[in-house]
Amino acid sequence: MLAGRMRYSVTILRRAVIMGDPGGAPRGDFSDAFATRASFKQASGAKAVEAGLAEDQSRGLLRIYDCAQNRTINVADRIRVEGREWAVESVSLPDRTRRFIEIVVARKIGG
Repeated sequence: MLAGRMRYSVTILRRAVIMGDPGGAPRGDFSDAFATRASFKQASGAKAVEAGLAEDQSRGLLRIYDCAQNRTINVADRIRVEGREWAVESVSLPDRTRRFIEIVVARKIGG
């Protein structure tokens, strides 16, 4: 996967702060925060089958440009790629030489 091929427009979703909520913690529904360009590669399910997980799941690797706005993405966010919402599992430290950030995303159904 090449970092320069940012083919997807992805939307970062964050929880909204409910007005009048004591403490001001974000507890509302997820809403659009901002959009950015990304490359996306979906991982194979072979590792999940080997681990014997009893759930349907998809994992992927998202690579985005390193900028101040994209550095705010964390595991509490969701990411919409082509109309499907993915949970953020981990966010790597920015790679200063290649100028990108790698994000591991997952969709899990069942249990």
